[in-house]
Amino acid sequence: MTQKEQFETRDIWLASALTILLDTPPEYKTENGQTIFVFPKSDKLYKAIADYNGGCLLSAYSYAQVNKRLRSEMIMRRGNGGQR
Repeated sequence: MTQKEQFETRDIWLASALTILLDTPPEYKTENGQTIFVFPKSDKLYKAIADYNGGCLLSAYSYAQVNKRLRSEMIMRRGNGGQR
């Protein structure tokens, strides 16, 4: 089985922005009690990262809501050993 290349980040702020810009939630991976946000690598992903680093405009409300959702997911996964 071939594993598709993935972009991993522990940065919840970047993961929140990517979730909005790509209009897709991340997958999650837990290592040593830390949650890692995983996105499939693509040209669209790299453009979204460049846009985020360039200071693109995001809705503050959407950004806060997505960040809150990812943070709760992160805490929940940390609490049960990454099982979900």
